[in-house]
Amino acid sequence: MKELNYPKVFLMLAGLTLATLAVYGIVSLRTDDFYKFLIWNLFLAWLPFLFSLAAHALYKRNSRSLLQFPLGAAWLVFFPNAPYIMTDLLHLTIRSGIYIVDGVVQSRFWYDLAMLLLFTWTAWLTGFFSLYQFQTVIWRRSGLLVSWLFVLVACALGGYGVLLGRVYRLNSWDVLTDRHRLYQLMLDSVNRQSVFFSLFIALVLLVIYTTLYSLLNARGSRDTLRWRN
Repeated sequence: MKELNYPKVFLMLAGLTLATLAVYGIVSLRTDDFYKFLIWNLFLAWLPFLFSLAAHALYKRNSRSLLQFPLGAAWLVFFPNAPYIMTDLLHLTIRSGIYIVDGVVQSRFWYDLAMLLLFTWTAWLTGFFSLYQFQTVIWRRSGLLVSWLFVLVACALGGYGVLLGRVYRLNSWDVLTDRHRLYQLMLDSVNRQSVFFSLFIALVLLVIYTTLYSLLNARGSRDTLRWRN
């Protein structure tokens, strides 16, 4: 498993985020600012990467630092915000009345679609790089098998988090501020449809993450993001 040069990863993701915000600015001037909530959602998607960045830096300094555990818990709470942004594509259906007029697809549909896909791409990359960071730390501490068990659990909980966020409208900070509501929603969400939804999203996350992992660890590649000791 390759170590990455995370300062370079950070700069790459920051540049991608700035480009995404620039596209939003262009589209909002062309149409409207309905999708300004995507900026907040993208900020939330960045939080798990910042937590994983801090945890990885602590591990490089002191592999036995106990601060890695609260950072890991915080990462797990906010990680679903990265894949969650995909569900904002729902608004393309909700606003279909302004996208299709007299059977003709308006150009603003393509502007908004491209913008939403770019926000989704940025958020997912940010989330997956954060997962890769934590897998790297666990791999060094406990081995490759345990690190992949962690990935499976993280994808499963990520899928469940997307369910709680989109279907039950639960926010990440509600885990700390409204535990009674969290407990009640967990009881309400235990049904066949919710379990299938969560596992389906988890499978999608795992497929995409495995693809990214394979690209980063392809044999013979000279990835410029590789850690230089």
